[in-house]
Amino acid sequence: MSQVAILYPVFVQVFLTLAVLASLAVARARAVRTMDRQRGNPDLALGRAVWPDDATKRAANFRNQFELPVLFYAVVAFALLTKGADLPMIVLAWLFVLTRVIHSAIHVGPNRVRWRTPAYALGFLILAIMWIKLVLHVAAAGLA
Repeated sequence: MSQVAILYPVFVQVFLTLAVLASLAVARARAVRTMDRQRGNPDLALGRAVWPDDATKRAANFRNQFELPVLFYAVVAFALLTKGADLPMIVLAWLFVLTRVIHSAIHVGPNRVRWRTPAYALGFLILAIMWIKLVLHVAAAGLA
């Protein structure tokens, strides 16, 4: 299996982020149609608008796509650079992205924290394993 295969879960994570952004744009556009948009009202431009719950949870999920996934992108890039993107690392990458998809579905859907937390925690654990695996790979290869 080619090391480049680790990019496929990255692509899915990127498309997940874009899908969340698109759903946020739709939710905000829908909300803006019902808001007071009198001339000179700076609330939207200054970020003081009070968004409906649907738009608020989508915005929170979009911000969430730049928390753990940033470390995911980094570990994948470093795994590729050090030739550490082996089959176990690729499987871990897919599992991480799966947890992100589940987390997002819960977050923008029913938004139950007790359902969301295990998905987030499992993703965190998988990501930590990826980093430990990379550190061990680098140390074993004498790349440190």
